[in-house]
Amino acid sequence: MKKVLIGLSLFAALGLQASDSIQVSMKDMRDGLVEVQDGFLYNNKSSILSGIEKITKANSVFHDEKSAASFLPQDKKKFSKIAYISTKNLNLYLETMKNYVDDGSIVNASDAYSGVVRSCTHCHAITRGW
Repeated sequence: MKKVLIGLSLFAALGLQASDSIQVSMKDMRDGLVEVQDGFLYNNKSSILSGIEKITKANSVFHDEKSAASFLPQDKKKFSKIAYISTKNLNLYLETMKNYVDDGSIVNASDAYSGVVRSCTHCHAITRGW
């Protein structure tokens, strides 16, 4: 009985750790999005670039389809490939946005930012059942 309780406690702790990990990643992505948005609003390229870096780093937890599946609820795991594709698209839009900011093409960078938000919304629509 003692072994069962220890095993259940360990399993629960691992589950909480995965849950905490996704919450931290999502918070970091949100913080990066806010920083990018502020950069556009206040004409601050370094803020945009810093926000891009934060989002990219937070998104790195989804490095393959299996890692994306590990964060999905059981009934949504079948959508792991779609979720992973969303994260790949997010990275492409972030890279495009960074390139446009580096080139001084802020209007094009803001268009790429729309792609970033679309990628986030696409994944959330899947994982949250919107």
